[in-house]
Amino acid sequence: MRRTLIALSVLLSLATLASGGEWWESALSVAFLSIGVLVLVNLYRRFRRAAPCVPWVCHVSAAMAIAFGVTYVITGAAHSAAVVSLALKEPEFGPLQILRLTTGAMMLYAGAMNLVLYRPIRTGQQWAVAVSVATALLFWLYLLFLLPLPGAETVWRLLGPWSVYLLWLCAAAVANRRAPMERAPALAPTASPSELARSAS
Repeated sequence: MRRTLIALSVLLSLATLASGGEWWESALSVAFLSIGVLVLVNLYRRFRRAAPCVPWVCHVSAAMAIAFGVTYVITGAAHSAAVVSLALKEPEFGPLQILRLTTGAMMLYAGAMNLVLYRPIRTGQQWAVAVSVATALLFWLYLLFLLPLPGAETVWRLLGPWSVYLLWLCAAAVANRRAPMERAPALAPTASPSELARSAS
């Protein structure tokens, strides 16, 4: 399973890098991806040491949630500020401005949800993984909605990373369901009535 997930992630990342653009954009994407992988590996090791009984896929997903959360909170805030400043300068407020504001709000929402949920994902809580899957799927579908619109060439570069993240979250949900019940604290055995009578006497 681990090799399959890593291979699919590499293929999706390479497809994103080869989706077009200038050479300097591809070089910048490769550099950013390399730094991101180093950050993810470091976070994964820390999470693995803190909770070794949790499925390793949850640790990878939690590390990705932090990276996506920080990235999209910052870019969403910058995008929204730029759109608001541009809308104030334009004479009319139309559907294009609304769509730009919606994109900024979606980026902020997805980033904030990832930052809020990375801790319960790290501890293997199923509800947090399910909410993260729903959030990532919502943003992924929104990006698909943007594809046919003019000027949406950069959407391809967002679809790749979110597809990888969604893949790991789904794997975490499956691994969490199959995790052994040893993580739950064992219930103390109840004493029989005869043993209680002996202890009382």
